[in-house]
Amino acid sequence: MTTDNSDYLKTLLDYYEAEVMGEAYFRGLADHIGGPGVRDKLVLLADVERHAAAATRPVVDRHGLKPRSEDELFEIGKSHVTHHQDYSWMAFVDYMLDRYLAYVDEFETLERMAPAEDRPALEFLTRHEVEVIDFANKEKAGNPDSLAPLHQYLAHDAFTSGSS
Repeated sequence: MTTDNSDYLKTLLDYYEAEVMGEAYFRGLADHIGGPGVRDKLVLLADVERHAAAATRPVVDRHGLKPRSEDELFEIGKSHVTHHQDYSWMAFVDYMLDRYLAYVDEFETLERMAPAEDRPALEFLTRHEVEVIDFANKEKAGNPDSLAPLHQYLAHDAFTSGSS
């Protein structure tokens, strides 16, 4: 089933592709930003991006949208690493806290544009940003359980996630 809302479809495709690029971005940052356990945290963030993209892909496919190849999207994602590769870990956490709230608003706007059958996957897409922000807040506060929101997100999918 498709919708004739071209703004919705364009945004859906853009956001799906951004998640694939985001995975490459976080994996690339893992080679640059150091500190105890930082590489593992960045790889986990990349895994969250992949999980969000995987949950969104069936919606993209259902609408007959054709994303660019994963290789092309990974190259674009890797190219964004240069913007933040020299950040300290805490400077990057601050960047996430400053920038990622806007992503939640953008994803919630996409949810409102979506037909009902697409909303569970798109709510799950939005949730990944909420969990990343929760992680960043915990990380900034020095909470030793900061990774819990990311692990919780990865333990669910768009159709079994429920409220957390």
